[in-house]
Amino acid sequence: MQLDTRRTGLALVCLLFGLGSSGCGSSPTSNTLAPDAFGQKYRFADNELPNWSQNSASNAFWTGIGTDLHLKIDGGEMAYTSKGCLVAMYQDLVGPDPNTQACTVVAMDFGTNDQANAMFTYEQQLTQASVPIPPYDASIAIGESVLGGVTAFAHFKASYFEVQLTGYADQGSAASVAALFLQKLQSKTN
Repeated sequence: MQLDTRRTGLALVCLLFGLGSSGCGSSPTSNTLAPDAFGQKYRFADNELPNWSQNSASNAFWTGIGTDLHLKIDGGEMAYTSKGCLVAMYQDLVGPDPNTQACTVVAMDFGTNDQANAMFTYEQQLTQASVPIPPYDASIAIGESVLGGVTAFAHFKASYFEVQLTGYADQGSAASVAALFLQKLQSKTN
């Protein structure tokens, strides 16, 4: 068995200096949580919002670094990674009516408020989002009408969020529920 000493040496340097701050590989910056810690920070516990729980599917919760978004988004990851997505979390939830109501929560760390705001502005313009998400100002959170629901986009500090809700008879009800999710996400952002 032959050992590649360059690769082994690089691994040792990364190990000694710590992946988060050394710049080795595709690791997050020193101010960014590792994917698993980031995911746990924003993950919704069952009934954290009344009658909402994690979908029981095996792929209902995912975390990863920004460069691994292609594993979760088929073809759309460049919109996020080109704007600086460092780590991401996706969680699928079922609502009070589990046969119809569903929510996908997306949380992403962009490293800076400016980059998270740039992602928010890009998504707002791309989708032409115009659904208000009270009590938020449209510069912080806005929604896009989708069949049977709403997708809300928001940014708080260096984090960017999407709350994708389906199974609602009217847009206003979906926007109100999106606001509840965003308020919880904002409280988890420090």
